[in-house]
Amino acid sequence: MDFSRVGKKIQELRQYNHMTQAELADGICTQAQISKIENGSIIPYSNTLFQIAEKLGADMYYFFEEAVSERPDYVQDVFDQLEECRFTQDYKQMEALILYEKDNPLFTPPLYKQYIAWHKGIFLYHLYRKTEEAFEQLLFSISIDPNPSFTERKAEISNSLAVFYNLEERYEDAEALCKEALNKWKQMKKRKNPSIEMKLTYTLAISLTKQKRYKESAQWCEKGIKRCLETRTMYVFGELLYQKGRNLLLMGETEKGLEHWNEALGMFKSTRQHHLVDLMDKDMKQFIKDGVLKEIHYE
Repeated sequence: MDFSRVGKKIQELRQYNHMTQAELADGICTQAQISKIENGSIIPYSNTLFQIAEKLGADMYYFFEEAVSERPDYVQDVFDQLEECRFTQDYKQMEALILYEKDNPLFTPPLYKQYIAWHKGIFLYHLYRKTEEAFEQLLFSISIDPNPSFTERKAEISNSLAVFYNLEERYEDAEALCKEALNKWKQMKKRKNPSIEMKLTYTLAISLTKQKRYKESAQWCEKGIKRCLETRTMYVFGELLYQKGRNLLLMGETEKGLEHWNEALGMFKSTRQHHLVDLMDKDMKQFIKDGVLKEIHYE
């Protein structure tokens, strides 16, 4: 294990959080010990590392993965590519990346296996509709995590599961899972990626729309929109505008609904989400033509 990388990562996270060594050390150890940990001259005890991780809003196991991985830069690059595939819904490229790396020993640590299994489940479902295998991969990706606590990644995997439930018309299951994950999310002491909350909110709103609970869905969309503005997170801002507009149209509030759709369309164009631009364009043309909203299969 190369614990010098752990020290470097602690330093990076401390600086990211605009924290001095003394502030990080407060209540844990001395400032001098933090300095030695960061420069790799000493290895911290596990309880010290746990307290440091908690204060930095990180998972202690993340530091262990950093220590055992021979090429953390390469691993992170692959993960970044998989995340981009998820955002653009490029499931073919996602599959190609995972198949290419399937025998790579760099991805043997549990948290790396978790990330790979999660994305394997995603492409198995969206490309081949291998529902059972896809669910197995996502459930495995949660179970393999050595950390018993609820984490940001577990929240993201929960959202993927809820998306599958919606696509399988198990709307009540999707609703229950999203609400459970959102409750656990609120209880987390440190949350670094606010977009996860918005993704869960959006998936929840879809499940409610599918159950014809349009007003409730619109309220959740509005909550998500406000949180996007509060946290300056635009990740699913357009999707939430779209879904709220859809609910308003289904409730007969045509003017407000189309207003939200036009805002959503502008957002999708600015973020170059071409597949969503096409979806909205078809929806709007059909609604303006005959006043009918067709059923949508969400991906």
